[in-house]
Amino acid sequence: MRLLSRIGFVLWRISRIFLLLALVLVIIGYFMISMPGSNPEGELPALTAEQLEIKTGLERHVQHLAGVIGERNTGSGDSLAATANYIDGEFRNMGLTPHRLEYQAGDKGPFVNIEVELYGTTAADEILVLGAHYDTSWITPGADDNASGVAALLEIARALAEERLPRTIRFVAFPNEEFPHFGTSRMGSKAYAKRLRDRDDNVIGMWSLEMLGYYDDTPGSQRFPNVMRYFYPDTGDFIAFVGNLKSRGFVHDSISVYRKNASVPAEGIAAPVMLVPDVRRSDHYMFWQNGYPALMVTNTAGFRNPHYHRKTDKPGTLDYERMTHVVSGLTTTVRNLAGATD
Repeated sequence: MRLLSRIGFVLWRISRIFLLLALVLVIIGYFMISMPGSNPEGELPALTAEQLEIKTGLERHVQHLAGVIGERNTGSGDSLAATANYIDGEFRNMGLTPHRLEYQAGDKGPFVNIEVELYGTTAADEILVLGAHYDTSWITPGADDNASGVAALLEIARALAEERLPRTIRFVAFPNEEFPHFGTSRMGSKAYAKRLRDRDDNVIGMWSLEMLGYYDDTPGSQRFPNVMRYFYPDTGDFIAFVGNLKSRGFVHDSISVYRKNASVPAEGIAAPVMLVPDVRRSDHYMFWQNGYPALMVTNTAGFRNPHYHRKTDKPGTLDYERMTHVVSGLTTTVRNLAGATD
């Protein structure tokens, strides 16, 4: 009996430990995926006249980048230079002044980050960065990855070009996000984020625009890494806000404003890289490494888009109407977090 009693006591202790671990995992999971606000329901509203102009701009940018220039990387001739020139020219056509921030990576380069600044009025030392990479993976014309992100960057800049908001906004186009450059000194966002840290710039948040054009209303069209599939929709009709635990506040602020003003649903996560490695897969990761809060706005890339990193990632595969609604919502989000009161 004494032996049975001891065995029972040990089993009771073990069960308590497992229950405690389960409770801790539930709390961590809730902390990671709980997001403020609620998503819109029903069909998308018709585009307004202002949104129709955004749609025209998005289509034009994607067609030029992915249709006219095509593959854009260090292995495809002068494509990166042609892309940088296009982005530079578009900013200038808005009446903005782009800065070409050249950097070297060992004996490689020069490479060019393109930056435009809307200087803040009353809180200029508080800086928000909106960025997108303009290179592509090998062999792909990169309509979704990432002409869509660059197109969104340009149209949000166009919408805000004549506004003067309390906080400073910087729009930045980065080269060399794709393999084999990711994480190396050749990566544009790595050089840019380090420059900010070296200057001790007060960046209060960074959004990385990473694939915004592909959507699918078919049930089962959306996949997720690991167990995340149990907590999110299986239909690829939403946009995702992806951050780490240290950026949780910025993720919450961003998705809260977006959900109040957008027509396309948004899901969010703030997870540690160790637990969900895929949360780091864009330029925002370089800002994390320099101590800045940052997040990725994405349609989840290869977890949804069958054309990801393929020759078939062409302009005709994108849903420009839905993308327009997303860009319109993101514009309001940026404006609001930059201090707009209306």
